[in-house]
Amino acid sequence: MIRILKFFGVSFLFLLLLYILLLTLPYVAHKKVPQEILDRIRSAKYYSELPGAERAAYIDDNTDALLYRLNLIDQAEKEIIFSTFDFNVDEAGKDIMASLLSAAERGVRIRMLVDGFSGMLDVNSSPWFEAMASHENIELKIYNPIHFYAPWKMQARLHDKYLIIDDQMYLLGGRNTFNLFLGDYTPVKNIDRELFIYETAGDPEASIHQLKQYFQSVWELPDAKLYTKMGDREKSQECIQWLTAHADALKSSYPSAYEPWDYEALTMETNRITLLHNPIHASNKEPWMWETVCHLMGTGKEITVYTPYIICGKEMYADLTALCKKTDLVEIITNDVASGANPWGCTDYLNQKKKIWATGVRVYEYLGEHSSHSKAVLIDDRMSIVGSYNMDMRSTYQDTELMLAVDSPELNAVIRKEAEVNKTYSRYMTPEGTYINGENYVPREMSAGKKLFYGVLRVLIMPFRRFL
Repeated sequence: MIRILKFFGVSFLFLLLLYILLLTLPYVAHKKVPQEILDRIRSAKYYSELPGAERAAYIDDNTDALLYRLNLIDQAEKEIIFSTFDFNVDEAGKDIMASLLSAAERGVRIRMLVDGFSGMLDVNSSPWFEAMASHENIELKIYNPIHFYAPWKMQARLHDKYLIIDDQMYLLGGRNTFNLFLGDYTPVKNIDRELFIYETAGDPEASIHQLKQYFQSVWELPDAKLYTKMGDREKSQECIQWLTAHADALKSSYPSAYEPWDYEALTMETNRITLLHNPIHASNKEPWMWETVCHLMGTGKEITVYTPYIICGKEMYADLTALCKKTDLVEIITNDVASGANPWGCTDYLNQKKKIWATGVRVYEYLGEHSSHSKAVLIDDRMSIVGSYNMDMRSTYQDTELMLAVDSPELNAVIRKEAEVNKTYSRYMTPEGTYINGENYVPREMSAGKKLFYGVLRVLIMPFRRFL
C-alpha cells in the first residue's frame, strides 16, 4: 500500500512539474526585435511642428472616466469598438453594459473584445454577458481563451483598454472596466490615467485610424474566439430587462453625461499622435513597445516615468543604465510597497530595489490616498506617452499593449505638473542609501501579517518573476 501511495505521489509531482514546464518554458526566452522593425521604430515621425487634426483631453479622475464613457457611447451613431483586459459585472460594469445595450437598441453596431483571463472569471459563467451577446447588433470575442489542457498558451494576455466611437473619437489608457477604476462606488480605488482623443478634421493618418486598423487585426486573429454560449435564456432575458431599465436610470443618476459636450473646448491641441503597440499574437513576443519607448526616451534629456510596479529583466536593466548615462535625469514614480495594489510587483521591488537604483534612475515611492495604476512617460516638455504598458517583463514580452505617443507641450505640462505634486507624496533614496521624504509623504507602517506575507513571497516568486 505504501509503495502504491509513493508511486502515485511521485507521478503527481512529475505531472505537476511537467505542467509547470509547459506553462513557462515557451516564454522563458527574451526575444529581440528584428532589425527591420528597429529601423521602422527609429525612422518613424513622432513629432511635428504644425498642429494636427486630433485634440486630446487628459482624464485622471475615476468618476470623470465613467462620465466620458457614458457620454461617448450615447453619442455613437454607427459603430462602437470596445476592448478591455478585465470586465466585471459590478456597478460600474453594469453601467457600461446598460449604455452599450441601449446603443445597440438604436441600431449601433458594437464589437467587444475581452481577454481570456476575464473571459474565464467573468464572462463564461455570466448571464449578463449572455444577454449582451444575444443582441443582433453586439458581437463579443474572447482573446486567447484559457484552456487548462493547453498551458503553453496561457501566459499571453490582451492588456489593451480602449473605446472607439464611430470614426471621430476614442478613449485609451490603463483603466479596466469595474468599480476599482470607474465611478465612485467603492472607497478603495486605483488611480489611473487615460486620454480622450477627438478628431476635428479628416486625416487618413490620424491615430484613430491606426487604432481601428489595430483592432481589426486583433479581431481577425485565430486567437480571438467568438462568444456563443447561450445558457439560461430566461435569466438572460431578465438581465436584458434590468439593463434596459438601468439605461434610463443612468440619465437621472448622471444627467451631465447625457447633455451635449463641447469636445473641442474640453481638449487641447496636439501636433502628432502615434499609436505604439506590441505584437498581437498570443505567444512569446518581441519587445516592440519597450524598444519604441526606449528610443523616444533616448531623444530627451529629462525623463519621468509613471508605472505601478517595476519588474525588469537584465536587458531592461541594461537599457535603463545606458539611458541614464546619456540623459540628465531619469525618474520613475511607482507605488510605495505599503500601498501597492499588486503584491507580486511590490515583492519583486523589495527583492530588486538595489538593481533598479544601480541603473542610475531616481525612484519615487508614491504613497497617496489610493494606489496608482498609471502608465505614462514624459520626455522633456513636448512628448507624453500614455496607455496600458507597465514597466515589467509581462508587458514587455507576453501581453498586447497600447500606448499613445503625443507631441503636445500643453498635455505634457499638465501631466508634469501632476507628477510634481505626486512627488511630494513620495520618498526617494539618495546615492548614499538614505531616504528623503516629500513634504506630504506620511510613512505607513505595514502590519506584522503583511511583513510576514512579503517575507515568504520574496522567496517563492524568485523563479517566476518573469511571469508576474
